[in-house]
Amino acid sequence: MREIDKQSIFWFGLHNLAQENAQLKYYITTQKELIYNLYPVVYLGVVQYSLYRGIVLDEIPLEESNTYTEYILQRYEEIYKIRYRFVKDKPKKANLKDEETYELCEEIISNLLLPYINEYCFRTYDMWKNLAQAYIRESAINYEYDINHESDDGKIKTSMLYPFYFTLSLIVVQERQGLYQRIEKCYQKDVLLRKFNSGREWREKELDYLNETYELIKNDEEWLLFLSNFSSSKWDNFDLKERFKALFQLTKLTTILMKDEISAVTMLDDGEELFDQVKNYLPLFICDDKIFNDKKELKRDYKKSNIKILSPFANQNINIEVLGPYIQSKGERFTDYKKETLIGTSEIIYTVLAKLRLILLIHEYLPNLIDSRIAPKKKLFVEVLNLFQEVKECKFKRNLDVENLLEADFLISEDDINEILESEYTNIKDFYNKNCFYKIGKIMSLMLGVENTTASRMEYDLFELFRNIIILMGPHPLDHTVQTSETIEKLYNSFKLMCEDYEKLLQRDLEESKKYISNIELPLKLLRWKKD
Repeated sequence: MREIDKQSIFWFGLHNLAQENAQLKYYITTQKELIYNLYPVVYLGVVQYSLYRGIVLDEIPLEESNTYTEYILQRYEEIYKIRYRFVKDKPKKANLKDEETYELCEEIISNLLLPYINEYCFRTYDMWKNLAQAYIRESAINYEYDINHESDDGKIKTSMLYPFYFTLSLIVVQERQGLYQRIEKCYQKDVLLRKFNSGREWREKELDYLNETYELIKNDEEWLLFLSNFSSSKWDNFDLKERFKALFQLTKLTTILMKDEISAVTMLDDGEELFDQVKNYLPLFICDDKIFNDKKELKRDYKKSNIKILSPFANQNINIEVLGPYIQSKGERFTDYKKETLIGTSEIIYTVLAKLRLILLIHEYLPNLIDSRIAPKKKLFVEVLNLFQEVKECKFKRNLDVENLLEADFLISEDDINEILESEYTNIKDFYNKNCFYKIGKIMSLMLGVENTTASRMEYDLFELFRNIIILMGPHPLDHTVQTSETIEKLYNSFKLMCEDYEKLLQRDLEESKKYISNIELPLKLLRWKKD
């Protein structure tokens, strides 16, 4: 187990839940690797259980904990497979064939991990009001598969919710401006007809199911009438149910684009079951313009609402709800910070990582569409973020898969921090690749490059962003404090010197400076923005 994983905020959250239970505290102390590796599988197991039962979760009832646990352990292999199928460095599997390990996992899941999900992963509207776009994108990834059903060829089926969430992400449904134009570009008649008539053979039931949709595509007049649903004159006046109905029809078109990945498009049926599954998410997903007031605050009914939804983020290594009490427990030793910008930083990190994962995922299905979106921002995606490489003009290849872009990759250990503190700053060449600064530079660049509100939400202050990243992504040991004012000041001063070195290098040796562009270019811009 990595030392960095032992320093996750996750452990403080678990200790809070264990309270005075000596047995649970013993497990937390002695079974760290098992617990840490089990949690992502358990979280995804809860998602899969909701699909299995066809239920909308607002909590995990205490009396049903054993049922959830039994389901997760029985389907552990399948859940592990879909969670880590393309991940390069897979965590160690639990040996459930060993009876003692199986019983230990039962107790840990029922008494620690499910309570953690209950406490920190169910959210009211007011708690996730700034995360709707991130929730849509991450839901598309979480609900890609349904392990409860197999297709005729033995492959795991995609879930009923997947094409719907994929559709919302593809068209960027929350941005009303340009919605019609984006849909027109994403759903081109010639592409749809070509996809419909190529690839795997449709089953007879699927052809019957898509008959009206196919006729719609072929009929120019009907097609334009359908697209008009997404024009501002119509869309702005639609209520939630009308918007869902239009999006459901669009989702059926998405299944044509995803034909070879979806084993049976008939799973969508008439949309009623789908609506029941997603209805609690829809106010913020597709009607945010109707539930916020002129001050961009939630209207009273939603602000006070007790309706809870399951967050698509497992909140293991980034958890603002646990971080607050952790900071309080450290008293005056902990650095000063601004609560609003700290919360904002956590929201931006989730939003950016979800957006990038979705771009990588959509690129698998619709490379030409994503290539057209990347091309105008080629320097950002190719040179700065290094997520894609240009294989020929305006054609791009992914440098990593969606499953390998994880927030855990940006966690900063105490050893990473000490490596900087114990060294006098020399030059960019010596410090750029040190773990602490490499990770900070990378996550900063992702935030500043992908989410254009980052600088303003950080008050155009590089130090503010730097401090928040150290607080959020840094180590959270139980027995001492790492994030002191003195430590953060020392780290920042060295990081600032590295940015200034890069600035000098730009003037002196442009070719050499390209080695450092991906992690320093955008932080330097923010540094100079503040100065100006």
